[in-house]
Amino acid sequence: MRKLIVQIFILLFLIISLSIHSQEEGDVDIQLTESPYGLSYDGTNFWFADSKRRAIIRVDPSGRQEAFNLGIPFIAGLNFDPREGKLFVASKRVVLKVEPNTGGVTERIQVPIDKIGGIANFQNYLYILDSDTGKVSVYDKGTQSFFGGFLTDRSEPKDICFARDSLWITDSSDGNVYRYDPTSGKITGSIRSPSKDIRGIAILGSRIYVVDRTTREVKKISFVETDRFLASGEATYLINVKIKYSLDEATLVGGVLGLLPPPTTEHQRIRNLKTKDPKFKGDMVMGVRALSKKLGIDDPKGPQTLEYHFEARTTNVRYYVLDDFLKKKEEIPTDLAAFTKNRVSVKEKAGNFFLDKIFDARLFRSDWDSLKKSLLDSGLPVRPVRSLVFSGSSNPSFKDTLDIYIPSFGWVPLASVKPEKIESSRAYQKAEDMVDLYRSEAWAALPSPILFKAKDSEIWKPLPAEIEVTLLPKGTDLSSN
Repeated sequence: MRKLIVQIFILLFLIISLSIHSQEEGDVDIQLTESPYGLSYDGTNFWFADSKRRAIIRVDPSGRQEAFNLGIPFIAGLNFDPREGKLFVASKRVVLKVEPNTGGVTERIQVPIDKIGGIANFQNYLYILDSDTGKVSVYDKGTQSFFGGFLTDRSEPKDICFARDSLWITDSSDGNVYRYDPTSGKITGSIRSPSKDIRGIAILGSRIYVVDRTTREVKKISFVETDRFLASGEATYLINVKIKYSLDEATLVGGVLGLLPPPTTEHQRIRNLKTKDPKFKGDMVMGVRALSKKLGIDDPKGPQTLEYHFEARTTNVRYYVLDDFLKKKEEIPTDLAAFTKNRVSVKEKAGNFFLDKIFDARLFRSDWDSLKKSLLDSGLPVRPVRSLVFSGSSNPSFKDTLDIYIPSFGWVPLASVKPEKIESSRAYQKAEDMVDLYRSEAWAALPSPILFKAKDSEIWKPLPAEIEVTLLPKGTDLSSN
């Protein structure tokens, strides 16, 4: 009997665990009403508001809904406070505290804000977003008074939530979700959402849930968060590369061909790289993992063709250089000497010196060569990259880009000479529609990913080449080609 009870207990535990896991993964189907606004999660149920119906709506794990009519207009967001077990619902110049089991209002907090965009809870504080000014005001529930706050500089802020020790604010002007330090009010990251017309946000684990007002859907955004970057979204490309080059050495016997593969980085993952020539094997080329081929008496001189393919999985990655990195004052590592033209001392420079150099150079330079020269003259390590840009289903176009090493922080990508809208002196991005085909392992650019040396004791010499890239159909089995 005791054994049976234990088995029943384990079975119930597994069922509950699976149910919780399913909920955390967002499997519940949330059918939004005509005018949805706001989104929150109470540990079991999702909640959203309908401003036209003047109601808040609970969605249980099975998707069943129950509406609680509050009878007030201009509902503009809601948030569940796990400490009090209450819902806070925003309206014009007031925040209501609501009992979630009955929908009864237990308290009214007067707020001097006409157009509240949303509210967030953390410990004893309410963070209230003014959608007209973009200001976040902080309300202490204990003293029942306002203190502090900060301006967000957002054009169309629509909602706010607290998660992962940060405040997250949606902006309908560009469809981004911005992460802020709640103490300093500084931006510490951003994520691109699948819609601009966002009217609600909730974060569970490593997923962001947003209310798309246009399609009336709750959309999920998977993301990766580190102290250096935020990455979200994903695209997959199956790519075939054909390279035409020439070997015109007096003798090829004893020589070696090298192939620099697409790099695996925070922005892209490379899988199933395979050449049509089986003689290419794994090796170290210019200090990085690559492919090489020993040349013998049977290898012909003159024009050559090499073909290879791979799968690239890319993400939209955005880097933010925070003060914590700049305070470290770490010198540029000596192993980056090949990427550096002028050696400088980091400790002798002001904290923002290198960030300002990069931003100013991008503002006042019009091409990659002059930008690269300016950055090298400033003492920054520079790594030229040859990238592919995909648009729709057509074959990609080639684009020169750069990686820049920021002291104490690491490498960041420059996908364009001029800063893009999302970028500043502290922010850098690379979108998922770009794939890095190969990169140099020094500050000088390479004409192609093909290199040659006449014997092992010599240095690698880059070979000019014609490169043709084709996008393969989805479902192509690269492992069998």
